[in-house]
Amino acid sequence: MRYAIRLLVAATLVLPAAVETASAQPTVAGSIAVGGSAHVRGPVTVHGNLSVDGNVHASGPITAGWLATPGGGYPRPPPRGLYKDFNGPVTIHGSMVVHGDLQVDGPITVDGAIEAGGGIDADGPIVERESRR
Repeated sequence: MRYAIRLLVAATLVLPAAVETASAQPTVAGSIAVGGSAHVRGPVTVHGNLSVDGNVHASGPITAGWLATPGGGYPRPPPRGLYKDFNGPVTIHGSMVVHGDLQVDGPITVDGAIEAGGGIDADGPIVERESRR
């Protein structure tokens, strides 16, 4: 009986430490450049410009100062082996550059321009606050 109680107490103390939590971790940074494609599991807020060499897709609305695409004037970027996962909301105080595609599981809000070499797509509305410059 004593052995069973000791085992139960030991399991109660050890098991919570062994269980890894998968909670979202917010990312807050100054200007950032991602050397390949990026996937964000949460909303993205950029207090500057967002420049993406490939496609932009949001599982929510996109709001930006204005949208800019080269209109097919640039070829697709060369494929890169780099891929960045952000597990949680991302807030950038500056510009964000992605040298690949950007997939966001949530809304995208950008104070300045969203410049994309590919398409800009959202599962919600796409709103430009200002006219093109």
